[in-house]
Amino acid sequence: MPRYPLRDRLDLFQVQRAAKRVATEIGFSHHAGEELAIVASELSSNVIKYGKGGVLELSGLEDEHGKGMILIAHDSGPPFRHLSMAVQDGCDDNGPIDPATILKRGGFGAGLGAVIRLTHSFRVESEPDGKRVIAIRYLKRPSTRSRRPGRAR
Repeated sequence: MPRYPLRDRLDLFQVQRAAKRVATEIGFSHHAGEELAIVASELSSNVIKYGKGGVLELSGLEDEHGKGMILIAHDSGPPFRHLSMAVQDGCDDNGPIDPATILKRGGFGAGLGAVIRLTHSFRVESEPDGKRVIAIRYLKRPSTRSRRPGRAR
């Protein structure tokens, strides 16, 4: 699975292009490819801002739900304090974001929520030196949804 290093915001352009390319190779529509580029960008941006750097892996997959694309963001940052809060728009992993800090933070707190809305499966797993966030989107919506946020320890 190709790995893209995430060190600074310029790396976001590379993962966006890669996501669009892989999406096209799998057979996603242009619109779906653009949405997957957003997912790649949001996951990568979080790694850069909060995870102290890391990598994004992305590739095609085929499983019991059909063909799709998997994106795995690895970082060496701390675990989510409250994942259930982090996935809500307007919140970070500690709760609602103070509107006075929005410009300083470089985001509105809608990234993980967008990832969940644009994919069919989302989970977080602990790693020995950090965590990984895994998102999958299938060509066709699976009959069962796996949207339960995992718990990072």
